[in-house]
Amino acid sequence: MREFPQTFEQEALWIADQFMGAPSPFLETWAQHVTGPLDVPALERALSTLVRRHEVLRTTFTHGETGTVQRVHPVGAVPFERLPWPGGDLHETLRRAGQRPLDLTESPARMTVYDYAPDEYVLLLQIHHVAVDDASLALLDHELSALYTEETGGEPAKLTPPGTTLGAYALRTREAGIAPEDLAFWDGFLDGAPPLTQLPPRARPLPERSGTACDCVRATVPDELGRAVRAAARSLRTTPNVLMSTCLAVTVAAVNGDDVIVCSPVSRRGEPELDHVFGCLTDLLPVRYRVPADAGFADVCAAAKRVSLDVLRHRHVPFTMVGGVKRARGLTSGTRLNRVGLVLDETPGDLCLPGLSCRRVHVGGAAAKSDWLQYVVADGDGWDVRADYTTACFTADEAAVTLRQWLTVLAAVAEDPGCRCAPCSACWPGPHDAVGEPAVRRPVCVARRRRPSPM
Repeated sequence: MREFPQTFEQEALWIADQFMGAPSPFLETWAQHVTGPLDVPALERALSTLVRRHEVLRTTFTHGETGTVQRVHPVGAVPFERLPWPGGDLHETLRRAGQRPLDLTESPARMTVYDYAPDEYVLLLQIHHVAVDDASLALLDHELSALYTEETGGEPAKLTPPGTTLGAYALRTREAGIAPEDLAFWDGFLDGAPPLTQLPPRARPLPERSGTACDCVRATVPDELGRAVRAAARSLRTTPNVLMSTCLAVTVAAVNGDDVIVCSPVSRRGEPELDHVFGCLTDLLPVRYRVPADAGFADVCAAAKRVSLDVLRHRHVPFTMVGGVKRARGLTSGTRLNRVGLVLDETPGDLCLPGLSCRRVHVGGAAAKSDWLQYVVADGDGWDVRADYTTACFTADEAAVTLRQWLTVLAAVAEDPGCRCAPCSACWPGPHDAVGEPAVRRPVCVARRRRPSPM
C-alpha cells in the first residue's frame, strides 16, 4: 500500500463530508438502462480490469498523522452486486439506491446490476465525488465499452494508459502551493458581493440554513431550441455554457437584485498527462454576474464572458479557500456562497456494448450540494435538464416554475440575443402572487424582447 496526501479537490470534499449528515451530497451516480442479453460475468471482469487500470478505484480515504491521506492499495475491487429490480419509478428507485452510504475507508464505489425485466437490466455505479468527475464518467463509458467487448470475444481494448496518478498529482500541486496573485484575485473579485437572500420563482421568506434534503425537477430543451441557442451563442461570440449560466443569473436577479453569484464547475485537466486519469479533477467556483434591469442580454453576457475568463485564469484556488475569502468579506455562512449552480456537459459519453442497447439514466442527487443545482446534458441537438433543489427552499411547484422561468429566458435569448433583462410580471410572480401555470406559460413580454435604445 502507498500513501499520499489527498489532492486539494479531494480534501475539500472529504472534510465537508465529515460534517454532513447522511446521505452525503457527494454521492454521484452513473446509471444505464441496458436491453439485450447482457453477459454479467463479463461485465464484472471488465470492471475488475478498470479497477486495476485506475488507482483511485482501489484507493481509500482517511485522516493520517500528516493530515488527510489517500491510500492506494495494490489490489482491490469495486463491490459488485446483482439484485432483482425492487419496483417503482426508474428515476426515483435509482435515486434512493444512490443514497446508500459508501465507506471511504473501504471503497469509493459500488456497482449494482438490477434484473429489470427479461433481457433488460439497469446498471448503477454509485461513486463518491472524491473519485470521479464528468470527464471520468466519459472515460468510464469509453473504457468499459472496450473492456466488455474484449471480454465477450470482440476486439482487444487497446486503451491508452493513464499518464500519471492522483497521488503524483497531489504531491506536485501541494509542492507548488497556491499563487498569491490568485488569492488576491478572489479577494478583489468577491469584495462587496451581496449575500444571495432570495431565490426564484418569487421573493419570499427563506430559511437561513437550508439543509441537504432534496428533490429534483426535469425538463427538456428540444433540438430546434438547442440549435437556436447555439446559434445565439455564436452570434454573441461566446459559448453555450456562458449563455446558459447568464440566463440562470437573469432568472435569479429577477427576484434577488442585479448582483448575483452562480457557481460553475471548472476543470484542472489542462495538462495532457491528465487526459486519461480517472478521478476528481474539478472544483466549483463562483462567477459574479451584474444584471441591471435596463441592460440588454448581449451586454450582460459579454461581461459574463470576461468574468468567466478571469475565473478560469485563477481557477487553481480551491473552493474552500475562495470560501474563506468570502467569509472575510462579510458574507455570512448562513447565506452561503454556493446557493445556485449550473453544470453543463456538452460531451457526455456513450456506453456501447456489443449486441446491447444502452441508454443513460440521469439520476437525481442523493442530497443537495446547493439550494439549486442545475445539470444540462447534451442530448442530440438539445439538452436533458435536471435541477436538484433543497426542499427547505422550494416546493415541487416552485421548482417546476423556476425551471420554466429559466427556459423562458433561454427561449427569448435564442430568438433575440439583444433582448432586455428586465423581468416581466407575467413571467415572474410577485411575493404574494400564487405560483401557477398560466403566468409562466405566457410568452416573454414585448418590452423584454425589444432591444434597449441606443445611448
